[in-house]
Amino acid sequence: MKSLVAGAALSMALAVPAFAQDVVVVPDPVTTWVTEQPMDDDVVVEKDVVIGDALPDKVMIKNVKDHDDFGYAVVNKRRVIVEPKTRKVVKIID
Repeated sequence: MKSLVAGAALSMALAVPAFAQDVVVVPDPVTTWVTEQPMDDDVVVEKDVVIGDALPDKVMIKNVKDHDDFGYAVVNKRRVIVEPKTRKVVKIID
């Protein structure tokens, strides 16, 4: 029984670092800057936008000032912060 519990704990410990690599930390200045931008160019998409999904090509991604690693768009009346190269949503601002 002890070896089963130890094996499960080891498996969990090894899995967590792999998951943590997928987490993108958005700096506060990026979030603040995006929230200050107008809600122009809202694009409606039928699919729910969730963190981790790539935005469709029809959504125009705008640059975030002084932060080339981030872009933003307004989708379904919500601001989303994305990685411009992959179009992957990293944060949704309600």
